[in-house]
Amino acid sequence: MVSSKRKQMEERLASVIAALPTQKLAQLADFAEYLKSREAWEATLELLNDPAMRRDVEEGRAQAARGEGHRWREIQPRVRG
Repeated sequence: MVSSKRKQMEERLASVIAALPTQKLAQLADFAEYLKSREAWEATLELLNDPAMRRDVEEGRAQAARGEGHRWREIQPRVRG
């Protein structure tokens, strides 16, 4: 369910977008993509700063270096259910 505040923001944004010239609309799209990627990058950094997660990543890298990994296609059916 979409909150009323979110719906108001979406309506406000739609109104602004409708009035923008094409060049400004392209700039807005670029900025929105930047915000989305930055959010993903911040989440990645947060995970990598978690000592337990860092150990797990390093362990996975070491296992891969020793040839103990599995091909994605081998485990994909089990992961996706």
